[in-house]
Amino acid sequence: MKTRVLKGLLISGILLAAMGLSGCVGSNGGSKANASIEKPAVALMIANTANSKTIDFNAPIVADTITDCADKYGFVSFVRVDGKSEIVDNRSLDIEEKYKKASDSRLKIDARKRATEVLEDLKAIKAEYEEVDYLEGIRNAADSLGSLDESYTSKSIICCGTGFQTTGYLDFRNNLLSASPEAIVELLEEREALPDLSGITVYWMGMGQVAEPQEKLNPKQMKKLQSIWEAVIEASGGEFQPNKYISASAESDNKELPAVSVIDLPDEEPITFHEEIVESKNDTADDFLSEPVALTEERVKFIADKAEYSDESKVKKVLKPIAQFLNNNKNVNILLAGTTAGDNNDKTAISLSEMRAATVKNTLVELGVEDNRIITIGLGSGDPWHVYGAGYEGKIASENRKVVILDATSDDAKKILK
Repeated sequence: MKTRVLKGLLISGILLAAMGLSGCVGSNGGSKANASIEKPAVALMIANTANSKTIDFNAPIVADTITDCADKYGFVSFVRVDGKSEIVDNRSLDIEEKYKKASDSRLKIDARKRATEVLEDLKAIKAEYEEVDYLEGIRNAADSLGSLDESYTSKSIICCGTGFQTTGYLDFRNNLLSASPEAIVELLEEREALPDLSGITVYWMGMGQVAEPQEKLNPKQMKKLQSIWEAVIEASGGEFQPNKYISASAESDNKELPAVSVIDLPDEEPITFHEEIVESKNDTADDFLSEPVALTEERVKFIADKAEYSDESKVKKVLKPIAQFLNNNKNVNILLAGTTAGDNNDKTAISLSEMRAATVKNTLVELGVEDNRIITIGLGSGDPWHVYGAGYEGKIASENRKVVILDATSDDAKKILK
């Protein structure tokens, strides 16, 4: 008797489990179950602008994402990116419940049709205003996603464009490629200019893919551009995902679009001085001075508006390994270029920066370096690494106040001395 009861319970349990599973999947397969579970929302930022290559809308990150949205009855918004970025369209890709009872094959065909319509509408979006403001585009995209209810299981932004902003808070014409990502984030925080990207993943396709007359970026500049946007997006609460797909066609059809300013790419940015690099016994001039080395305010700080150190003993500790390097490499001569914060490059700024470079030279001479191996110059705020628009306070301003060490025979030094 007990055996029959047990068998009956087991059979009942199996039948109930089977009924439960069939209820989850649905009579027409698994896609309907997924549609009820996943509901993505995507904002697409389209920057068909001058100075950028044409967007490839067949890129998987675009085409597949839109198709997935249509399959799962999600939401898409279109953001036009130019000098006055704005939301162009919002649309739900949901359908009436009664139509969801169709066969899987029919639902797939319908989803592809809706996805194709979205792609065709995207292709029609072109810049209307001069310049380009990606930060404002991201803010618009985030706003369109932020207005949605909690039924959406994922929110993402797909940005298609170079990332070379030419207006607004992140104007790369101000030589932002010479600023540290941390300093740029701090500046945006001070101006309360960071968008709210909480819970949003930002996928970026085509970063740095510029077209004439914009000069191409070298690998180091490409990496710096990406690191800046990654820092900005993460500081805004979002997740940054670069897309490696070759996203733009070789030829640009954007020549008839509103103008976008050309950004002058900076000379190689000075690297921050690292004591361990100079102290290495195997160090050579090629290692240490292959790039300009910046003694920023963090390491060599002067009293405001003076050429006197705030803490001479601390500065001597910083300069001692440099002196040792120079004493061990007698064939190396250096140029010390002083710079200042602010954008007013008058005689006072140039004079102050020259006196500060001379002060650093005097300290190196005290530490044993021959006087005739060191050239000094004051550039004020006219140095090739100066970031404009940062004023006199904050991290970027602090980075603008510096004395830069260059190999006197380098191309950078020759350009400066001219």
